Amino acid sequence: MKNTKRLFAVVNHNLATTCGTMDYDRITDGIVALANHVSATTYEDEFLFDTVGESGEFTLGGLIEGAYWHYTEWHGGMWSSGYGALCALGEVYSPGMGSCEPDNIAYELLGELAAKG
Repeated sequence: MKNTKRLFAVVNHNLATTCGTMDYDRITDGIVALANHVSATTYEDEFLFDTVGESGEFTLGGLIEGAYWHYTEWHGGMWSSGYGALCALGEVYSPGMGSCEPDNIAYELLGELAAKG
């Protein structure tokens, strides 16, 4: 759980604060690392997705959901890092026929960062 919190904190700091130093590609790499770690780890705390980051802009669950929907729209094809992120996120989040919550902050922040170029 400590590594999950650490990886989340890196992405959260660089995406949800004004003092982040990572660009869009590095944040994408961080999201891939986080998703791969969550996918490979067995958690006994079933509320992990709601509790990690609960006092910030978004929780771990909100980040994963928002990032998944962001990369469905912003990946650059099968060989892009965005598509890799989508695949990694798909290992831990399966929306079925759903869609992103309209007020998902992580989705909005990733979209703003991607639009900057």
